[in-house]
Amino acid sequence: MSGARRVLSIPPGAPFLPTLAEALLDGRLIPGFRFDGEPLALADATIYVPTRRAARALRGAFVDMLSEWGGGKRSAILPTVRPLGEFDEDEAAFNAEAAPAIDLAPPIAAQERLLLLAPLVRAWKESLPDHVRARFNEEFVVPTSAADAIWLARDLARLMDEIETEGTDWAKLATLVTGNLAGWWQVTLDFLGIVTDNWPELLKERDRSNPAAHRSALIRLEAARLKRNPPAGPVIAAGSTGSIPATAELLAVIAGLPNGAVVLPGLDRELDDASFAAITAPGARPATLGHPQYGLAKLIGGIGIARRDVEDVVAAPSPLALRAALVGEALRPAETTEYWTETRPRFTAYDIERAL
Repeated sequence: MSGARRVLSIPPGAPFLPTLAEALLDGRLIPGFRFDGEPLALADATIYVPTRRAARALRGAFVDMLSEWGGGKRSAILPTVRPLGEFDEDEAAFNAEAAPAIDLAPPIAAQERLLLLAPLVRAWKESLPDHVRARFNEEFVVPTSAADAIWLARDLARLMDEIETEGTDWAKLATLVTGNLAGWWQVTLDFLGIVTDNWPELLKERDRSNPAAHRSALIRLEAARLKRNPPAGPVIAAGSTGSIPATAELLAVIAGLPNGAVVLPGLDRELDDASFAAITAPGARPATLGHPQYGLAKLIGGIGIARRDVEDVVAAPSPLALRAALVGEALRPAETTEYWTETRPRFTAYDIERAL
């Protein structure tokens, strides 16, 4: 473990949520914290998971384990389990330190956003010069009806969410394309002007915000709250790869809390260092960005720890561990596939048969 940051991993061969619940109860997640049968012992613990479904399943895992803990049924207050990105804004009204959350404009509803964007899309189409409109080929979609406008508005809304989730500056789009295609790209930029010029004013008039921007703001406020006043009880973030920048910031804060821990889903600790480094190397090929370990490699780099400092919560059963190792070899980055000649002898025919 690196410094005060605590990051662990549950291997792919182990059931994630039951393993997480068991590790918290028996003291493997947070040093000095162990469930001793006291009904209120878990009440101060907070666990962040990626989705509502995972939150429900984790609560169920705790109930199942507590019913058998110590050889008999036990009653206990369960930990607070929250989906990442979903925080109770109503609590802010009773929290003197949560004023920034109260000041956030509510997110606009999905249907309302589409119905507001569609007229702007149709107006853009009508403003196109005739000679530009005549040169559009079949692959360039121009709305010709209300249904087409809503269809294109949906794609525009999705693009807004992606840009705001990543925290990218819209102004960078202006220099994205040069050369012979620059003229056509300018037409695209004129279309995106709906977002950069008109849309902010509409949101301001209605005192609303974009959903992705609102979610990221809430996550960052939660990170600031935890950093400012670290809770006395355990704070655990489990199952997230930190693909959203705001979430990665929250995970970094949790990893550094006195009673905090981040539990990763299936970090490959067997892949050699050169191959793992190639996944997030500057200037890596676009195909590398799709590697299953890319998000985790980027996350632990952002937290500021090395892969060797990440501990496994539990060891996977031997056949499943072999399977994970084989898959890791098969998905080795192209930059280091020459290592296959060295790693192949590690797997006997019997090992491969057991793994498959």
